[in-house]
Amino acid sequence: MPKKPLPTGEEPPKGYESILGKGSPIDALRIDCAFISQLARIELAEIDAMRKRAFSGIRSLVGLTNEFISFEQETNILSGREASDKLLFRAYRDKALVGYALVVIGWPKKGDWVIQHLVIDPQFRLQGIGSAIVKKVEKYALGSEVEATSIFAIPLQRKGMNFWQDMGYSMRTERYPLKIADLDHEVILYCKEL
Repeated sequence: MPKKPLPTGEEPPKGYESILGKGSPIDALRIDCAFISQLARIELAEIDAMRKRAFSGIRSLVGLTNEFISFEQETNILSGREASDKLLFRAYRDKALVGYALVVIGWPKKGDWVIQHLVIDPQFRLQGIGSAIVKKVEKYALGSEVEATSIFAIPLQRKGMNFWQDMGYSMRTERYPLKIADLDHEVILYCKEL
């Protein structure tokens, strides 16, 4: 099977790739992929608006400050990675952004991909959107021209841990230090070998 290249930036805007196929209803879930460096200001504003809704109740649960972390700050949490190593898988329902996964290629080591954040709009949770995004990331990693031997995930709370286990990921014993909102954290990684 030939490997698929990463996005070039010449794709049509919001090049939706339906996961449901032809003949899907208008509100079908569509997932696309872009480098974070290719996002337009209006797309960044759309992401930040959805993130504010999604993170409003989570910040206190995971020990973050009350200050909202911008998408730009979020994309720079994992140090040592360039913009060309960061992909955004966005899920849309009826042209509205309902969730995304921020994926960093080559972290924690070469050949690894990490789903740094999986964010779903609160009003669309528990509808299979997160699972659909993760499956799309896995399929994309397997078909990509960039080496992918493992996919990691960073759950932020107990529900997240259960979600990743249900998706076939297993907990790693190593802990990784991260600085989030000027606070030091140790995260537990979940992994799935490809």
